[in-house]
Amino acid sequence: MLSKWKRISAIRAGDEGYFAYHAPRYAFLLDLLARHGARGSTLLDIGPSRLTALIREQLGITADSLGFGEDGDSLGGGRHFSFDLNQVQWPESWRRDLPRYDFIVMAEVLEHLHTAPSLVLAFVKSLLKDHGVLVLQTPNAASLSKRIKLLLGRNPYEMIRVDPKNPGHFREYTRKELSALAADLGFRVEEQTTSFYFDARFAHRASGEGAGKRRVLGTAKNLIYRVLPAPLREGITMVWRNHSPGRLRP
Repeated sequence: MLSKWKRISAIRAGDEGYFAYHAPRYAFLLDLLARHGARGSTLLDIGPSRLTALIREQLGITADSLGFGEDGDSLGGGRHFSFDLNQVQWPESWRRDLPRYDFIVMAEVLEHLHTAPSLVLAFVKSLLKDHGVLVLQTPNAASLSKRIKLLLGRNPYEMIRVDPKNPGHFREYTRKELSALAADLGFRVEEQTTSFYFDARFAHRASGEGAGKRRVLGTAKNLIYRVLPAPLREGITMVWRNHSPGRLRP
């Protein structure tokens, strides 16, 4: 896996911002998708990012995307569909013109939504084929760094931002909460990982814009965070299989 992390990092050599911090996470996701047979499948990436383009480049998949922006071409060579997932609380607003997919990737999106996750994930499920796969990735609300901040009397979460298209995190989740959601919605959890798949040498600013190198401290964090007990690590990734008929689209 480390060699793959280095390969992905090299794609944007010299970029020391958001991409550099998340490069190991992108490699982790690409490896996971390959292991679960995503090559040759239809795929939707919710919350388009550089990952959308990497899916196309590294796995040879034409990836559609869903998120802000107008309908048009996606970064993955397919179609981009405009939709604010916070609108799913009104069923009449659901988009009904999307195809159904073999794979859906929803990476680092759920925490940015203020709408109940059960509603959001019910809509997402409606876009999956029977026995299709949802790859869900989100921060761990109970990671060690957050527990320490609370013990010190500090809020581990930033203030909600003014920009509605980049509001920060409204709510983070634990692995137990996500497993309960999967069961309630008729998904079968096929794989779950709690891991540190970031590069802490690059200071990830709260605004998500730019970063500075922190070589010594970051290297130490990379080593320590990756050997923590799983419940204390920073990121949660789950693979859910659509195990029961999805909700009919309104």
